[in-house]
Amino acid sequence: MKHCTKVRKAFVLVLILTALSFQSGCLYFKNHPGGIFSQAKESGSFQYDILGEAEGTSSEFILMWMFRVTPEISYDDAVNEAIRSKGGDNLINITSWREKNVYMTGTVNVIHVKGTVVRYLR
Repeated sequence: MKHCTKVRKAFVLVLILTALSFQSGCLYFKNHPGGIFSQAKESGSFQYDILGEAEGTSSEFILMWMFRVTPEISYDDAVNEAIRSKGGDNLINITSWREKNVYMTGTVNVIHVKGTVVRYLR
């Protein structure tokens, strides 16, 4: 009888530890610097107003590390998001970096861009 209760307690303990290990917390995080660029798009003018600093992101989720669930990450989408946030025409003095977050259910990749939004004078 004592043996059965010990086995049962051990089984419950193993079950609890297994359940805790399968939570969807981040297992791995990596940040990669992307680079520094002078401007995102070709400019038609050298005169502009500075609208301020902005940041844009683009992300993708890959289920079970094989099946893409969301659209692929795009540097252009991240740049356009930053420009739209201030209502400008271009992004200058850009810094970019990538993140990779690995979970039990899949991987999330994110690209970040940060820079100064400008509006060209016409």
